[in-house]
This record gives sequence, structure tokens and C-alpha cells, in this order.
Amino acid sequence: MDRAKLFLKEVKIEAKRITWPERKQVLISTATVVFLSLFIGAYLGLLDMIYNFIISIILR
Repeated sequence: MDRAKLFLKEVKIEAKRITWPERKQVLISTATVVFLSLFIGAYLGLLDMIYNFIISIILR
């Protein structure tokens, strides 16, 4: 049990050393990830539709 308490104490000490990003930076990073995810998803969806159309023409 003492080892568990020591571990948790060390975790608390290490957590205080963390340099957290500013709120603005978090929002910018989040917006970038969301935008790129939507853009890439739309791009891949468009490619899928094009390939499906081409394959359906070939298989007729």
C-alpha cells in the first residue's frame, strides 16, 4: 500500500511540472483538426462516388 501512495504522490508532483498549452492554442489546434478531418472526409467521399460511378459504367 505504501508503494501505491508513493506512486500517486510522484504522479501529483510530475503533474505540477506539466506546461499546459494556452486556451487559444488549444482552440486553434482543435479547429485545425476538425477542419482537416471534414475536408479529408469530403475528399475521400467524393473520390468514392467518382470511382463507384466509373465502375458502374464499366460493369454495365
